[in-house]
Amino acid sequence: QCHGGPAAVELVFDALEAAGVVRVESGEFARRAAESPIRAAALEDLARASTLRTAEILLEQARGALDAELDRLIALVELDRARAIADLDRLIERGRIGVRLISGWRVVIAGRPNVGKSRLLNALAGYDRAIVDPVPGTTRDVVTAASAFEGWPVDLVDTAGVRGTEDRIERSGIARAHREHRRADLLLKVFDRSRPLEAGDARLLAAEGSALVVASKADLPASWTPETAIPDAGAVVTVSAERGDGLEALGRAIAGRLVPVPPEAGSGLPFRPEQVDALHAAREAIASGAVREASAVLRALRG
Repeated sequence: QCHGGPAAVELVFDALEAAGVVRVESGEFARRAAESPIRAAALEDLARASTLRTAEILLEQARGALDAELDRLIALVELDRARAIADLDRLIERGRIGVRLISGWRVVIAGRPNVGKSRLLNALAGYDRAIVDPVPGTTRDVVTAASAFEGWPVDLVDTAGVRGTEDRIERSGIARAHREHRRADLLLKVFDRSRPLEAGDARLLAAEGSALVVASKADLPASWTPETAIPDAGAVVTVSAERGDGLEALGRAIAGRLVPVPPEAGSGLPFRPEQVDALHAAREAIASGAVREASAVLRALRG
């Protein structure tokens, strides 16, 4: 530890450099320390991992898991094209998870005003991030909180309650809410179990996209049950953000929807978009009969 602030730290660095130590950026350190470009990239991303689970996966790639997978594929391309394509498909599918290890997923909470969206965000995040107030239209902007479920990083997003309104500012917030709904990886459609469903609820239920249906306010007397009111919505998670009921089940459901099949321990996993793009190019080359081209793409990716 160095006491004395930035000036003291610079003095230490100057002394180390005078003694022959070379100062390099973290990326340069990774490139010098790693045995391949993929391992270097994994070391760089490992420093930015926000959960233990994602760090473990990146550490496996830094130790050569993806390199080993590519070596096997390179050997397989000329021997068994059909099997090489099948293995590439599996690797590309894992890449759907890998490219989110650092950026995470975006889970947006949607519903009418006062169904409990902001309180649910606070409960899932574990701290008071959004303002909770009984006055409809309190949330007018997009409120985001970083979280994780089953070790997968997630940005939770609270949005304005959707309803008809003449308030110009609230209308702007509702327009932002609709934009967030469309860009979500997963939409939490929240309905107040203590009050009768309304026409706006039916419109939200019918909205397209990957979604989980959440019946909120389980601590209050129920006005409806999922079996009778939402028979076609699939599994409904019932929660009380006030008491904490159902939050663990909701977290597991979120993780299960975002990552239905987690990668096996030690498996190779592409974790950057350019790696996935190269795998797609190799697959297309094999499918078209250009085996040498596919091998060249894989060898270039391997480094």
